[in-house]
Amino acid sequence: MDNTSQIIERSSELFANKRLLLVNPVADGLTSELPADWHVWTWDYAVWLGLNAQLDEAHLSFSHLCPQIDALDGAILVMPKALERAEYALAQIAPLLKAGCPLYLVGEKKGGITRAEKLLAPYGDSAEKLDSARHCQLWRMPVNGQAAPFCLEDWMREITVELHDQNIDLVSLPGVFSHGRLDEGSELLLEEPAALPAGRVLDFGCGAGVLSVALGRRNPETRFELVDVDALALYCATETLKRNEVEAEVYPSDGLSDVHGRFAGVVSNPPFHSGIRHDTSIAERFFEQITRNLLPRGELRIVANGFLKYPALVEAHIGPCQVLRENNRFKVYSAIAPG
Repeated sequence: MDNTSQIIERSSELFANKRLLLVNPVADGLTSELPADWHVWTWDYAVWLGLNAQLDEAHLSFSHLCPQIDALDGAILVMPKALERAEYALAQIAPLLKAGCPLYLVGEKKGGITRAEKLLAPYGDSAEKLDSARHCQLWRMPVNGQAAPFCLEDWMREITVELHDQNIDLVSLPGVFSHGRLDEGSELLLEEPAALPAGRVLDFGCGAGVLSVALGRRNPETRFELVDVDALALYCATETLKRNEVEAEVYPSDGLSDVHGRFAGVVSNPPFHSGIRHDTSIAERFFEQITRNLLPRGELRIVANGFLKYPALVEAHIGPCQVLRENNRFKVYSAIAPG
């Protein structure tokens, strides 16, 4: 089991046979091995896939919003990578708990758990560290029962992205890639004027959907499909498409797990990293697998940090890799599938 699950299991007497909300867990055996009435909320589709054999639909939720579970004996948040995502989750969890009910926060020391006391402070005043082991900490605080009802609109950022040929109304939520702004890599990719092939185009790791809106408008013969592993990103992409009156299909996928059929084009500002570590094995797996989803003469167009050694990986699996444009940090690559 993951270290965060192990530290929870070390204090199993606090949780056994209780009605519990578990938020942002790892897909391991915790809910099977620690007997409790578990209700799990995850925004990670990979975790949902990993747990849906252990928990039924009533006990496992993949969503940008927390399920409304009543009569809880406690709630546990596993610390997300983004601090603002933790704040977003706690704002939804705390109103579900009656005064005096324990709210737990668990996570790795390198993952922000050292901020637990500050994160919990809006919901009570007696946070305590219960355990520290395996580079993790477990915190508990009885809530004061005064948390304001959650309002999604309070957490949304809506900005206007101004490109040379169009404006895009962009919606984002905490923890979604490049929250509330257009990142430099996507901006460079959108400066490329070359048309995309007509037909189905996949926006892989779509985030808030800015690539699909801009490129869909420029390439009216395309039909975009947007995929991401993050439920908040999928919600934001759907809202961004609506606000900009662009039609496209949006659905979850863990990598390419739920992507079927072949595409004339694939575009991406891809999340090719693991936590804070660059991990080229993730990229290599993507480049190897995407070949089955590209039509003959289909185009892969991505943007990436210039120091990453992607051209050799692209050429090994797809075909000759061309640099369409670059700046001092990023490069836009294009490769055409054989055929």
